[in-house]
Amino acid sequence: MAISEVYKCSEGVYQADPCDDGTEALDLSHVGSVVENNHKLDKQNIQTYINNQQVEREIYSLELQRKKAIEKRDRRLNELKNSRRRAMNNLAGATWQQSLAQEMNAVTQQADTQVSMIDRQIAQLRTEFK
Repeated sequence: MAISEVYKCSEGVYQADPCDDGTEALDLSHVGSVVENNHKLDKQNIQTYINNQQVEREIYSLELQRKKAIEKRDRRLNELKNSRRRAMNNLAGATWQQSLAQEMNAVTQQADTQVSMIDRQIAQLRTEFK
C-alpha cells in the first residue's frame, strides 16, 4: 500500500501538495487501522458519510453565494446613495431622486429574493443532512 502525504488547505479542501509554507501534512497513520477494526462500517454508512459531505459542501457554497449577494446589494445601494447626494445639487434633482429611490427599491427586492431562495435551498439541504 502506497502512502502519500495529505494537506488540509481549508475546510473540506485537501490536496497532496502543501497549500503554503506553514502547512503540515496530516497524520493519517491511524486511518487504516480504524477502518479495518471498525466492523460497523458498511457500504450504507460510507455512502451516508459521502452524501453528508456533499451536502455540507453545497451548504457552504450557498452560504458564500448568499454573502456575495448581500455584499453586491450593499455596494449598489451605496453607489445609488452617492448618486442621490449629487441629485440634490441638480435642477432636475427631484425627478432623478425619485428614479434613484425606485432603483434602490428594485436592487433591495432583487437581493432579498435571491437571499430568500438561497436560504430555502440551505434549509432544504439541512433537512437532508443526516
